[in-house]
Amino acid sequence: MPHLIKAARAAQHRAARAATTVGPAHPLTRLLLAAAALAAAAAWDAGHRVADLHHRLAHHKERPVPDGLYQRYQAAHRAHQAHRTHCTHCTDHARCPAGERLWSAFERLQDTYLTRQRSTR
Repeated sequence: MPHLIKAARAAQHRAARAATTVGPAHPLTRLLLAAAALAAAAAWDAGHRVADLHHRLAHHKERPVPDGLYQRYQAAHRAHQAHRTHCTHCTDHARCPAGERLWSAFERLQDTYLTRQRSTR
């Protein structure tokens, strides 16, 4: 049964190489994609999981989860952008009181986040 996994991986590799070489709409690419789909289906029918067809990279690391400060800084930016799209008084150089409050919160959080990033490098 491992030969089904190897065959499906090889077929996927050939199809991907053809897609980058001759283009995704080329008849050869379409034929190789169909062959890869059939090889993957044969592996699936034999009881293999879809994840078995994909290589596990040893050097691949999970993405770090954003911390609370980063999330607050991004939320402040989104809040200011949302206010700015609806407020007729806010410009690049002048802001209404609510816009000024949102901009100040964004600036403060951004400065704090960037300072912490610089200190950890």
